[in-house]
Amino acid sequence: MVYDRIKQQMMDTLPFVRLLGISIDDIGAGTSKVSMPDDPKLHNHLGTQHAGALFTLAETASGAAMAGGFAELILGLRPVAKESRIQYQKLARGATRAEGRVPGDLAALKAQLAQDGKVAFPVAVDIFDSEGTLAAQVTVDWYLSQKR
Repeated sequence: MVYDRIKQQMMDTLPFVRLLGISIDDIGAGTSKVSMPDDPKLHNHLGTQHAGALFTLAETASGAAMAGGFAELILGLRPVAKESRIQYQKLARGATRAEGRVPGDLAALKAQLAQDGKVAFPVAVDIFDSEGTLAAQVTVDWYLSQKR
């Protein structure tokens, strides 16, 4: 139930994500599954998914996984994507999907947040095309702090 509220909140507050047709399909405790349609408006000069659209897909998946990992606390937090790294592996053909995950120990991250009032950690994302080919790997470093 809380994950459904997070999905709805993200879709309501991220108009650029909606513009690209990105859908948050699943959120769990530090995990996410997000998808983007194959739309010619999202293509590059090669007729495949544009790098910028893929990056937005990955950033959305990272945010959903981050929020899912801190679901019971997220309304009192200020999340900021601090840094991102993307490694394109193959051309992404057709519809794409991204799977995000918070690596490591969520309990330890929550304990650090409780102790320090802030925490920073990476979220790993894999992007796959319609054929299941790994198209890109992304790491987004998130910074969470208590709302003031």
